[in-house]
Amino acid sequence: MMATTGARRHPARPSANHGRPSPWAWAGLGQASTYLLTVILLAILLTGLATVDVTQQHRQMSKELQELREQVYLREEERGRLLLEISTFALAERIERVAREELRMRVPEPEDIVVVHNDQK
Repeated sequence: MMATTGARRHPARPSANHGRPSPWAWAGLGQASTYLLTVILLAILLTGLATVDVTQQHRQMSKELQELREQVYLREEERGRLLLEISTFALAERIERVAREELRMRVPEPEDIVVVHNDQK
């Protein structure tokens, strides 16, 4: 019988890597935890991209809102001018109506108009 010295012999591995693990096994690929980590990383990446997209949309909409507010301001300003103009015309019409109806004034006929020239210099 042969004496053993405490060192055990491992059976020979049929590997081309001479006993080293493959890069896939070394990186942990093929394990459930690796798949879970990959899914989580993809979710984080997609969430980040969605956040960038939403932020860009928010900036664009804020810009459009500011432009619309400026247009509203300009329209309100124009409306105020037009209301003032309408009130001015209404006042002129009222004056003419009072002159015709209450004071019995009328627009003179062309033959009633006399032009006076002042030739002093």
